[in-house]
Amino acid sequence: MAAPPSVLITHTALLADDKSRLTNGESVAAILTRCKNSLIDDWLTRTKNTPELNHLHLSDEQRTGHLPKLVDDIVVRLGKLNLPTKDSDASLSPAAVEHGKLRRTQGYSSAMLIHESRILQVTIFGTLHNNLSLLDFKLLLPDVMTIADEVDSQLTQTIESFTDSVTQTGEGIPRETEGLSPDKDVLLRTVKVERS
Repeated sequence: MAAPPSVLITHTALLADDKSRLTNGESVAAILTRCKNSLIDDWLTRTKNTPELNHLHLSDEQRTGHLPKLVDDIVVRLGKLNLPTKDSDASLSPAAVEHGKLRRTQGYSSAMLIHESRILQVTIFGTLHNNLSLLDFKLLLPDVMTIADEVDSQLTQTIESFTDSVTQTGEGIPRETEGLSPDKDVLLRTVKVERS
């Protein structure tokens, strides 16, 4: 049985709309660049409302100083037009490395760094969701894969520099013991062994 003509017309109109969205949309990189300040503001609000992160008394600049460069690194990676296929596709991020060192001196734990990174991904994807009507959909999925890969790479670099700053110097170890997380316990034992 043939579909009623009105259904065919509606379906054809939807396909025409989809095609115009494919050719006239804004790239993910362009949206992240345009929305960088609001993205950072949203990330800051989310971190301030996260119990795992809001107990440290840091200024807004101390919390967000690393983010503009990390977002810029993501935008650069999005411009490479390659799907992530291996670990070496990720960019070296000096900002991520410095972020790990800074967070160590500010009393963060590795778990807190993971929370920050998760919030960054959620905030980026929320920004894209808020701009759905403007997106170029033909590259959306590859760009989301690239964002996830790049943020994970940045987190890896942050954690490596975070732990290296402890094992190399033994400095910046938080002195609090209440609620000591397993990762801090391992880091403290590592430093004690190296000092012996």
